[in-house]
Amino acid sequence: MARKKENERSYFNLGDDWKVTNVRDLEFGLFFTLQLPGLSLYNLKVVPGTKKYDSFIGIPETKGSDGNWYKVYKLFLDPEDAKDIIAEVEKAAERK
Repeated sequence: MARKKENERSYFNLGDDWKVTNVRDLEFGLFFTLQLPGLSLYNLKVVPGTKKYDSFIGIPETKGSDGNWYKVYKLFLDPEDAKDIIAEVEKAAERK
C-alpha cells in the first residue's frame, strides 16, 4: 500500500449505482437516505449554504454521556459527487 501525503484526502468512490430515498423536509433541514449496493446511509442532512460556505452533506451525530455531540461515522465525498447528491435531494423535496 502506498503511503499518502499528510494533506492528501481519499474520497469515497460513489460510482453510478446510487439513489436518494426517504427525503424528509423537517424543521431542522432536508434529511435523506443515500442508498448504494449493499449499503444504506440513513439520516444524512443537507446543510444549507450561506455567504461563507456552500451547501454540504451533514453526517448523523449522537450525544455522548459527556453532553458533547459526536459524528456516527465519517464520509468523504468528492465535491462534485456531493453536489449531485444535494441536487437530487432538492429535486425529490420539490416533488413532495
